[in-house]
Amino acid sequence: GGRMSLSNDEKDFIDSVIKMSIQYMQKNRDRDEPVVRFKTPKELESLINFPISDQGVGLRGIIEDLEQTMKYSVRTGHVRFYNQLWAGTNIPAVMGEWLTAVMNSSMYTFEVSPVFSIMEVQLIEKVSKLIGWENGDGVFAPGGAHCNLLAILAARNHHFPEIRSKGIQKTIVCFSSIHDHYTIQRAAGVIGAGEDNCIKIAVDSNGLMIPEELEKAIVDAKSKGHHPFFINATAGTTVLGAYDPLEKIAAIAKKHGVWAHVDAAWGGHALLSDKHRHLLKGIDQFDSVTWTATKCLGLPQQCAAILTKTRGILARCNAMGKDYLFHEHAEKEWDLGEKSLNCGRRVDAFKLWVTWKVLGNEGMAEIVDHAFDQARHICQEIGKRSDRFHVMMQPQSLNVCFWFIPPSVRSRGMPTDAEYADHKVVDDAVIQIRDRMQKKGSMLLNYSDLAGVKSHFFRLITCNPGANQKDMEFILDEIELLGADL
Repeated sequence: GGRMSLSNDEKDFIDSVIKMSIQYMQKNRDRDEPVVRFKTPKELESLINFPISDQGVGLRGIIEDLEQTMKYSVRTGHVRFYNQLWAGTNIPAVMGEWLTAVMNSSMYTFEVSPVFSIMEVQLIEKVSKLIGWENGDGVFAPGGAHCNLLAILAARNHHFPEIRSKGIQKTIVCFSSIHDHYTIQRAAGVIGAGEDNCIKIAVDSNGLMIPEELEKAIVDAKSKGHHPFFINATAGTTVLGAYDPLEKIAAIAKKHGVWAHVDAAWGGHALLSDKHRHLLKGIDQFDSVTWTATKCLGLPQQCAAILTKTRGILARCNAMGKDYLFHEHAEKEWDLGEKSLNCGRRVDAFKLWVTWKVLGNEGMAEIVDHAFDQARHICQEIGKRSDRFHVMMQPQSLNVCFWFIPPSVRSRGMPTDAEYADHKVVDDAVIQIRDRMQKKGSMLLNYSDLAGVKSHFFRLITCNPGANQKDMEFILDEIELLGADL
């Protein structure tokens, strides 16, 4: 017969997983639920049955393993998770991701991905318009690192098209700030320019690239007979959340005829908000932009796009024209695969389309504005507790960097601003509190250091859509509690 349905075992299994998922997501909103039940690798190996045997465990047998996996994984969707540049549970996006797996398509051609191809093209057009480009182009790629690689590749191909077939025969150089994301320098190595030819530009006291230093470096490279081909500006640096001065950098790039890129993987969410779009003033003057939706908006990993001001650049750079996959046909313009380095490519556009469609432009802007509000609120709270906390730098966006002042330091008189940057006891307190926090599991936030700042500091990211002002106050209360004896 032609009709076959799912077996009862399969249906029961799907039902069980759905129940577990709902329960898991509900607990993400329960502030008494630990963010992490921390175990060492050795402990995890004894708690979870990792080995795979000759005889399978079957659909019923795997349920316990799934429960254990969920129990001991970090709850990144929890309202008290502030550890990375992404957090939270976005229900429409999670369901979009679920359906993406159910339909299991691949984004190379219209013939296999008709609906998704149109969605992706329309989303690229929508984000391009937010950037300020009338006729932009682009493609979704697996993460911001991959987008930065596609951007530097497009720049190389634009300036030196012969390299693709002949290889590199001259010194080509690119420029990025010392606070950039490490993926820029790595990409320079991957495309054959060489990591040492990614020239790092100094930043000012707020962590912004100094345009005059950029121009000096370009002139210097040209005087050595080198070939500048790519400038990276960062919109939202990893540690400080700083936005490079885009207009000035774009003007320098134009003057010297060099491709200019904005890595807005972290800070690009500001484009969605009328209140905060000014942080990206001048982005429309760049040649390419990396933009992600996983970070501030709480979408599941991954959802990132590389956008270019000029159409056709990515396809010229990456197409191989294999006829067994990319046939000549009427819908050719919807065959997106040739813009990317992937062959098979996940449908990352769908969960973004579902979310944006559910929330609308206004709902998306609200998520962004809420995140900025939380950053402002915790800074005010730190100000009220200036005898116990010290902000390293007033945040430009959602990265709040601060120190806790342990009781043993307070009793000896407060450090000066300069002393915090190199203070053994303050530094130790951050590491110890973070360690205790991880073991207790009440919340999770990260710490960092920075060139010129020896003491580690807390780096709180306020992009968790479920967190509120009370949670911001809890963060400080909990740090005080964990560090009371230091």
